[in-house]
Amino acid sequence: MKTIDERRELLQKYTGRFIIPQMTKPLKPGTCHNRVIEGCCTSYEFQIDTLSYRGIWISTIEDIELIVDGEQIPKSNMMFFCNGINYSIDNMVNHTECFWDAESPGMLRVYRVGGLPKGDHSFEITISKRSDFGHSFGNGTEGYEEAVEFHVPMKIHDECVYTIM
Repeated sequence: MKTIDERRELLQKYTGRFIIPQMTKPLKPGTCHNRVIEGCCTSYEFQIDTLSYRGIWISTIEDIELIVDGEQIPKSNMMFFCNGINYSIDNMVNHTECFWDAESPGMLRVYRVGGLPKGDHSFEITISKRSDFGHSFGNGTEGYEEAVEFHVPMKIHDECVYTIM
């Protein structure tokens, strides 16, 4: 069996570019900023990476939990932006039409009047994501009863410190 590094080398050899097969660090450092509209700060936002080198269907994201400076952010205060369209966190599983390409930025916006104060802020994110491929329950599951990767969402956790200027 080939190691991850051996697989990456093969991908680079045959595709001409370095590809990370599974991204596990969704928070993109240096991308957080307050959003100001006509002089009023309405929110803050930051970019997150797709969780696959091929991109993903946003319907495979079952949940996003965000903690900023120790405070759990309510899902009702967050929106995910992809391909020019915004999606509520609780409704992403219903949007089977939206493919988030690996090279397209995804933005998570948190609505908070005044945004974040200047200085350093600690972020923790946990994304619950189903497998892109696999069998669903019902017909076609024979032989896959023990294949939990098809039925149990993986939890991807990341932490980052952002600085607001």
